[in-house]
Amino acid sequence: MYNETYLCDNAGNRVPPGVSSGDPIAESGIKITDDTADGGDHTETVVAGATYKIMTDSTSGGSFLFGIATTATAANVIWFMPADSVLVIKIPTAITSLHYQALASGASAYIARLKD
Repeated sequence: MYNETYLCDNAGNRVPPGVSSGDPIAESGIKITDDTADGGDHTETVVAGATYKIMTDSTSGGSFLFGIATTATAANVIWFMPADSVLVIKIPTAITSLHYQALASGASAYIARLKD
C-alpha cells in the first residue's frame, strides 16, 4: 500500500540521510594535515580499488584537493572537498597513492576505509 524509500551504506546497512554514515573498517582511520603555507602536494598510501570516506576537521578549517597524481598540476585534481564536509571516493584499480593538498595552512581531515 505504501512505498518506503531508504538509504543504505556501501555494506547494505540502512542509514540516515547523508554520506557521513558509511560502514568503516575498524582502525583504518588516518589523519592528514597540510601545514605548508602555500598548500604543497602530500601523499598518503591507500588500498587500490577501495572506497574511502574523507571528513574535514571542522576545528582546523580549510578545503582540500585530491588526486591520484601530484595535485600541484591542476589537470591531476580529481576531487574537491569544501571545508566542513564529507566526501566518499573510490580509489582506481592499481593506484596505491592518494595525493592531497589543503587550500589553507594547518587544515586537516580524517580518512577512513569503508567496507566493500
